Amino acid sequence: MPESINLQANSNIKNTTEIIDSNIDAEFDVIGDILETLRFRGSIFFRSDLAAPWGMSLKRMNIPRFHIALKGSCMLGSDASATVKVEHMDIVMLPKGNSHWIADKPGRTLVPSDAAGEACELGQAYFQKGEITNRLMCGLVQFDQQVSHPILENLPQIMHFSDIQENDPIWISVTLIDLEMQRAKSRGGRIVDRLTEVLFLQLLNRFVSQNQETKGFLMALGDRRVNSALVLIHSEPQTNWTLNSLGERSGMSRATLVRHFQDAVGVAPMTYIANWKLMTAYNRVKYSSASLEQVAESVGFASARSLSRAFRRTFKITPSELRRKG
Repeated sequence: MPESINLQANSNIKNTTEIIDSNIDAEFDVIGDILETLRFRGSIFFRSDLAAPWGMSLKRMNIPRFHIALKGSCMLGSDASATVKVEHMDIVMLPKGNSHWIADKPGRTLVPSDAAGEACELGQAYFQKGEITNRLMCGLVQFDQQVSHPILENLPQIMHFSDIQENDPIWISVTLIDLEMQRAKSRGGRIVDRLTEVLFLQLLNRFVSQNQETKGFLMALGDRRVNSALVLIHSEPQTNWTLNSLGERSGMSRATLVRHFQDAVGVAPMTYIANWKLMTAYNRVKYSSASLEQVAESVGFASARSLSRAFRRTFKITPSELRRKG
């Protein structure tokens, strides 16, 4: 690693995080809103030097997980795709959380990843006998699975990011995470978690930029007119949108809006709007102290009673019951 990058990372991790985060937010207004509303939260669950032979198994979790080869190459196999060779400085993400394994070579005896992570945290790391061949970092992104959104639906089972350079913002984020973990002597902490969320956003951004022809919600943001409609929906959840008003403000006729939005996002505009209002309401009921009337008004419902009826239909629970459950 160039000394300048190392010095910059060590000098002010927090300030650098804020700079990266502000740049990501500027590019991903809609994505940032979705990730915050669905409570996407990143963390690192494993980081260790490894001596071959080594191998870990990871059970299905239905949340995005990723592996970063900090040193050496290894192999990754999934129940949903062919075996992947992971080179030094590669990142592999499984956005749908499929069960998989990772090892220096196929056929190794596999240790459950949660046991390997706990052993590292206790200072009793596995795979330490012999010459160190690999350094591996593994992370995940959790979210509130009571609400759903098409943001992850059209992503592939495995996303393989290679040819990452040391001065790439993605690798600078990886370096910052690694340095902070070394400083704190822990795999957790607010700074590490926040940097992990930034890295997740950067990987989504890289995937979009490298796969312009792929269908799905992330790619819909590349359609200027559809993106304009999504920005309006997300920035003004209190507005009682109609096809005419949304089309007019996003520069499309009603028919063009319906056609482009359905093709790009996968659902009709009014369906997306109704779902997003309820997702936003769910977040504000569960995680804010606003009154139910205030929540209802903030997402365009006439009253707390009308919100409660829609809430129960979708989530099988009323807002009051959700708050009592905590």
